[in-house]
Amino acid sequence: MAVLCSNCSGKLIFNPASQKLECAACGSRFDPEDVKDINADAHSKYYDTRVYTCAHCGAEIITSDTEVSTFCVYCGNPAINFSRIKKEYKPDGLIPFQITKEQAIAKIKEKFLSNPFIPKEVKSKAVPDNIRGIYVPYWIVNTRFTEASYIQAEVNNGEKIVTKYYQRVGTCNFRNIPIDGSNILIDEVSARLEPFYFAEAKEFDEDYLNGFYSNTSDMTYKNLQNAVAARCHELYSGEVCSTVENGKSFVNDAAYWADIQDDPLYMMMPVWFFTFIYNNEPHTILINGQSGKVVGTMPWSGKKIGMLFASVCLAVLAVMVLAAVGIAFNAGGLKDLYNIFIIVVTLIAAGTVVPGILGLRKIRNNISLTKADAIFKFVKKRQG
Repeated sequence: MAVLCSNCSGKLIFNPASQKLECAACGSRFDPEDVKDINADAHSKYYDTRVYTCAHCGAEIITSDTEVSTFCVYCGNPAINFSRIKKEYKPDGLIPFQITKEQAIAKIKEKFLSNPFIPKEVKSKAVPDNIRGIYVPYWIVNTRFTEASYIQAEVNNGEKIVTKYYQRVGTCNFRNIPIDGSNILIDEVSARLEPFYFAEAKEFDEDYLNGFYSNTSDMTYKNLQNAVAARCHELYSGEVCSTVENGKSFVNDAAYWADIQDDPLYMMMPVWFFTFIYNNEPHTILINGQSGKVVGTMPWSGKKIGMLFASVCLAVLAVMVLAAVGIAFNAGGLKDLYNIFIIVVTLIAAGTVVPGILGLRKIRNNISLTKADAIFKFVKKRQG
């Protein structure tokens, strides 16, 4: 619940810039460790939170008394209603926000808003009211991992490319593997937010939550074990492929398992969520609240991209036609020069068009992750 200023009884808010609790009324500052809520039980494994429910997507948004929700940070809908007061299990620790809301907005603008292909109506949504700070649950795990891999490699033997197969079996220990504490948060999104630096972690204190949202883990131990095994397999596969001959290699098949060592640590990680609606679809861009790393991308104007692509193609085609006409007339001794010119133009066209197509594919993939239909579900209340 809300913690009050000892000087004026105003509500205290955690400021990432100063790393202190600040009173908006009188400006007093306090270290979170020095402020105690007289209503809190220091020996309890639980703490009180206020729960808001989105009438549109069903997401549950957890806040302290110092943050009043006005819209859903996951789907952008304003239909938010106070639901109840709820006791949540206390995490072992957290990494406090170090990036302020203003800095998060600046990073979004720096990365995206100078791009001429982003629609103006999207740029106008990069305002403080559309950004919320959320503590996302993570499990920090130590594990002993074992894998038997079947590797396929395409190797150049000097004359042609041949396919070779290899077997590898190994066991190793992984320490401090971060696993997002939800079954339905997209793993690719949470992995892109990393790294988080645990050297800056603090023992859990409710005061760090003041002014922010939070969410709790919904994973069973079996879910966690499967997620750890999948994450370790991804890391292990990259290393084991490097042990075969030079060439393009990948794990064709594998059997693997992870034995979790010790008790996993339950941690809260800081993430800024920038949520907005565009073309009747919700979008969410995430910013690591510790490092400032931005995950996701803005919607691009398909019309502007299409016009640019068509213009480039027409320009290249026109130049090639002119070059061909010059060759047809065999302009003096310039035929060889024209041939060289055609080759250069062709290489430029390939160097422009092919990377452009690959870039568009990457953008489409990032946009699919940005669309909040997948993001907001990680706090959606599941029934049954």
